Amino acid sequence: MEGVSAPAKRSGRVILEANANYWDKSRSPRVKRIVFDNTLSLKDALELVKSGEGRVDVITDLSPVETLRVAQSASATVVKSRGSLQTVFGQFNMLKTGSPWRDVRLRQALNYAINRSDMIEYGARGNGVVIPALIPARGFGHDPQLAPYPFDPGKAKDLLRQAGHPDGLAVSLIASEEMEAQATVISKMLEQIGLKVELRILDPVTYNKKTLLSGLDQPAEKQTWDIALTAYLDPLNFPAYLLYQGYALDGPNDWVVEQPALRQLYEQVLGTVDRDKQRVIYQQMERHTRDQAYFLFLYNPVQLYAVNKDVQFVPYVSNLNFLESSVTDRHWSVRKGAVKK
Repeated sequence: MEGVSAPAKRSGRVILEANANYWDKSRSPRVKRIVFDNTLSLKDALELVKSGEGRVDVITDLSPVETLRVAQSASATVVKSRGSLQTVFGQFNMLKTGSPWRDVRLRQALNYAINRSDMIEYGARGNGVVIPALIPARGFGHDPQLAPYPFDPGKAKDLLRQAGHPDGLAVSLIASEEMEAQATVISKMLEQIGLKVELRILDPVTYNKKTLLSGLDQPAEKQTWDIALTAYLDPLNFPAYLLYQGYALDGPNDWVVEQPALRQLYEQVLGTVDRDKQRVIYQQMERHTRDQAYFLFLYNPVQLYAVNKDVQFVPYVSNLNFLESSVTDRHWSVRKGAVKK
């Protein structure tokens, strides 16, 4: 069985062979070989999984805009995982010279301007769940009692006036290519409260040069963007380490000027190994982060996969795991008399 992941810096092909002598027979492998092929572009891989067989069986990180074409194809189907640990949100540029985004009222105004249900429907083809802050719905520390920002354009305009922008302001919104649909919908919603939005869709390399602090094309204070649309997967399901530290507390993508309370809570959660105590502290972090509107909070995406129709693929919440996946007797590797892959 062969799979393709989204492009990144990694080995061209990685081959995993099943351990037939594994001691726990209840967890015996159901496939003999898995090949991770990163030499293909996502576009080429999609064509192969939709129209052929023998080269690509599974594609991770399928874009919502591709789901209909995959579902209508002769060879593939769409598999959804509704418990993903990914978050889509917008970063406010609080580090540029004269940044207006240090004003909490302005950040709150934009959060009130977003109709999240419509954004998910039109920007993500319905594949998402509204969340109030950063932690995904099935993530450790998610607070089901915390309410998301409601859609309230009147409140948004009132906060804009309070922040000194009664006539709106010009905003530069950037996003990478895979987030173009979501960014387009968000830009139209922001325009409805009087903002003048310049939308720039960037290739991944250029996007990282604007947002990754260790590799900026110019210093942070000279970056001109206002909002950067971001999608982040927390593979550890430990939000303090990669999500909060990475995006708000001195990490590689930290564009936040935070209040001392957030750092104090962060240190508390790292200072205990008691899971119940950690959960309570995380929920306090989420509430503080939501109230301060450190980010443009959006949604928790449904994880999408394009899968060969003769592969019985079972997705996992936290990582790519083929433990329970298998192939049918109609799969190409079986029909051709090959060893089951």
